[in-house]
Amino acid sequence: MRSRILLVLGILFLIGAPAFGQDSLGLKDGDPETRRLFEEGSRFFLLQDYKHAAPLYQAALDREKIHRTFNETLWRVLVDNLGMAYGVPGDLKKAKETLEYGLSKDPRYPMFHYLLACTFAEMGDVDKTIESLKLAFQHKANMIKGESFPDAWTDDSFQRFMKNDKFVEALKEMSRN
Repeated sequence: MRSRILLVLGILFLIGAPAFGQDSLGLKDGDPETRRLFEEGSRFFLLQDYKHAAPLYQAALDREKIHRTFNETLWRVLVDNLGMAYGVPGDLKKAKETLEYGLSKDPRYPMFHYLLACTFAEMGDVDKTIESLKLAFQHKANMIKGESFPDAWTDDSFQRFMKNDKFVEALKEMSRN
């Protein structure tokens, strides 16, 4: 999960570059207060200060649950980052809850499945890890434009299973397809 942060940093860098007139994430979309919460949470997230990022992202998501104003891309980044803001420091219950909510609304977005696989790996559940990772691979064509699918072979979260034959064989099969 930690190595995934580097992938998201490139996307979030756009938040700090409004002077360039770039708005590929749709940061001009949405409710102004929800955007403010998202942007402030992202500043903490970029500093890897998840303790401060999580409540801001959670407040933004709570507002989106009441009245969705973000476009698909920005909403995905919000849920994705909130899941990581909970998961990286170890609040796996909230990470799982967040990612499952994301999947309930957008089951074809592969990164929700991937991060849920990371969460299950951190919980030590190899079967649920494989199940979620398979779904991530199945839906990898639905990545956000410009986003790269992570390398599960090198992801910190999965290293605990690299000597588990069941996991390694499943990952080999997923990687072939």
